[in-house]
Amino acid sequence: MKSRFDAALRALSAGLPAALAAAGATSAGAAAHDLEIVRTVGAGFAGPGGAFRALDLVVAAPALLLPLGTRALRSGLASALVAGICGALAFDLARELVRNVPAALNRLFSRSAKGGGTGKGEPIGNAEASSRLLSAVAAAAVLTALLAPAWQAEAAAPGGAVTGALLVLLAVRLGMMRSDDAGAGTAPRIVPPMMLVLGLSASYDPLVLLASLAAVLPRIGTELRAARKKKELRWNRGVALHGACAFALGLLPLVIGVALAKRSPEVSVAGPLFTLLERAGTLTPASFALAEIGKPLLLVCAGGAVLSLLVADARRRALPLVLVVAVAVLAIQLGAASGPSRFAPVVLAGVLAAYVLGATMLGALVLAIARARVPFAEASAALVVVLELVLPVRSIDETTARRDARAAHASAIWNDIAWGSAPPASVILVPDRGTMRRIASARAVGQMRGDLVIVPAYDVQGREGQRALIAEPKLAPLYRDIALGIRPEELSLSELGGQRSVLAVFDPRWDRTLSRHLIPAGLMSRFETEPRGASERKKALEAFLPTKERLVRIAVAKSDAELASATATLLRARAIGMAATGERELLSRALDDLRAFAPNDALGATLVRRMVTTKGGPIDVRDLTL
Repeated sequence: MKSRFDAALRALSAGLPAALAAAGATSAGAAAHDLEIVRTVGAGFAGPGGAFRALDLVVAAPALLLPLGTRALRSGLASALVAGICGALAFDLARELVRNVPAALNRLFSRSAKGGGTGKGEPIGNAEASSRLLSAVAAAAVLTALLAPAWQAEAAAPGGAVTGALLVLLAVRLGMMRSDDAGAGTAPRIVPPMMLVLGLSASYDPLVLLASLAAVLPRIGTELRAARKKKELRWNRGVALHGACAFALGLLPLVIGVALAKRSPEVSVAGPLFTLLERAGTLTPASFALAEIGKPLLLVCAGGAVLSLLVADARRRALPLVLVVAVAVLAIQLGAASGPSRFAPVVLAGVLAAYVLGATMLGALVLAIARARVPFAEASAALVVVLELVLPVRSIDETTARRDARAAHASAIWNDIAWGSAPPASVILVPDRGTMRRIASARAVGQMRGDLVIVPAYDVQGREGQRALIAEPKLAPLYRDIALGIRPEELSLSELGGQRSVLAVFDPRWDRTLSRHLIPAGLMSRFETEPRGASERKKALEAFLPTKERLVRIAVAKSDAELASATATLLRARAIGMAATGERELLSRALDDLRAFAPNDALGATLVRRMVTTKGGPIDVRDLTL
């Protein structure tokens, strides 16, 4: 019966997080995961460290074959399934640790009972009932972590970070084992799976490799000390060869990532092939812990870590978890993604490890109540476990509230506003990598029109730029100007505009005469072959007001920081263009549009000061940067 009870809890720990994540998967994906969408759904080289995380594509590949919804939705379902596997594995880790720490306390209570006159050195109460209570505590701790917004944000995303977190958990599991757990000779047998996990971690992310190494180092140290005492070396050539082969096999996803980077995919975002850390977070470890865990549970997790390390029988099992938490703290301090809408794999693993450690404190509390010499002690302990089950429910409520705070299909709405109204076969001069990520993500999920010619103005010599030149040879004069490092000539853009409609934003390095050719159109501006008057720009800005209100509803009112930032980038360039024309009334309108998405924008404040201090005519914007 006990094994059936544990099996039911394991199934619950796996099924509930997976179901909640599957319910949160969307057909377009969130803007915060643009790079992951490109890598996983579009199978393209995306952003810094694009050769890493190809394992996400391997994991999502079976789900992408399903005749269900969009590719982004299927990839999100694959992440949800991985989150369920993490739940089952974490439950086993928590159950083992929770039962180990109270076991030492159990012996203490047994000695107290013997000294108190019972005449028996046995624990007080029903051992099977206590075991079930502790298993329930372990499940509650795991569910509290996996149902919280941090884990669910990645578990519902295409190419979410849950696969990297799973690798760290596997390393923790291997690090918690010891030779006598599976009989003699376990150390040599454990080398191939350990090296395989390390190889997969190396191919996934450098921080994941660091966390996995931290998890297995205590185990390696223990085995080496044991071999030294016995004056024998169990790591013979055969073991070393098997380990090397397993590590090489784990590096295969990295080879796939490099191959994807070398080919010319349908969608791509430029960036370095390898990078140690993609800085995407601004929180400190303390502020992250308070925001995502909370002070009461944080104290419980800290107490559980201390208790686990103090108990000799549990120290070996708790040390890998403590080291993973330490690596997560280091990663947050270095700037790894730490919310509120995107989280690094190591951060997810650290959060789950902290909750598993916290389960030992909750288990010790339940056991202490169950062993108390008061009437209905065991019933009181059961009621405490019921109260602890409120924690997963609270996590579900927080996750649901955070999802409801976001607009449904916000990315699809933004894509329609930004590019949906572009004339057929238009040329779009993309000003920055952030906007290019949005375009690449839209292409990957099928929300970008195929007739548009995308030109990365910041890197015309890249693959995307060369592809655009093949599609439209009239781009050659513009490419020549950019390659020579000179300002694009008015004639170059006018000839291109005579061939196709051109959507662009004003670059501060351009000659100010080009700003008079631009008419606001959506989030960008349409380049006209002849200069236009202020009245046409004013009419276009007035026509933008309904679109602006729609963008405010999905990006600002719904607290979508990524969409707000992408909108502010394009509106910032529009304000610079208005300043270059010298039309102060229109500049004031453009700055009002920008403030809706970036209230304290530094560049906007600079333009306001220059508008006041410049007596008349165009405002100098040559020293400004987008």
